[in-house]
Amino acid sequence: MPDYLGGLQTYVGDIGRRRGGGMRRQQSALASAAYNRSNRVAGQVRPDIAGAPARDAAMLPAGFPIFSFALATGTNIVTQQMNVQTPFRGQRLVCIVVRSGTSAATTAPLMQIFTVGMRPILATGTAVPLEIFAQNAFDTNVLLPPTVPGVIYTLGISLSAALTTTDTITCVVGLLGSALL
Repeated sequence: MPDYLGGLQTYVGDIGRRRGGGMRRQQSALASAAYNRSNRVAGQVRPDIAGAPARDAAMLPAGFPIFSFALATGTNIVTQQMNVQTPFRGQRLVCIVVRSGTSAATTAPLMQIFTVGMRPILATGTAVPLEIFAQNAFDTNVLLPPTVPGVIYTLGISLSAALTTTDTITCVVGLLGSALL
């Protein structure tokens, strides 16, 4: 399978020269990179089968089921799974945390487990605060490995302190990423 979801290199190279035909002209590194990207995209969108719709690349959302925490949950890890239905490469994790009650204001949701297929995504053995990926957070992009349909995304969240009485916390977590339609 071709690498449809590979990203553009951060270093696009020196000024290149176009050879052939007789006349030589210099092309800027950015123009050369754009030319190469356009050829790659043109190769992706041509029909695989005559008469069938062409593949198309897009930025698409994918969502985990809702994470809910209450008194009975304590500090146990709540794990949810997601199965993306198209070739996909997550690029931004986004979460919304909804709190209800006083003890909900004094605890924080923590990412304990995050895997894409068999690959662990968390770089440490300690938990990562989920709210660093709030929808208004700046520069919190992640670049997940590219996947095909059938690869399971697993996310496990716990609380730093247990809730009391009727207090609740709801976490809504999604990914934005490159995908093929």
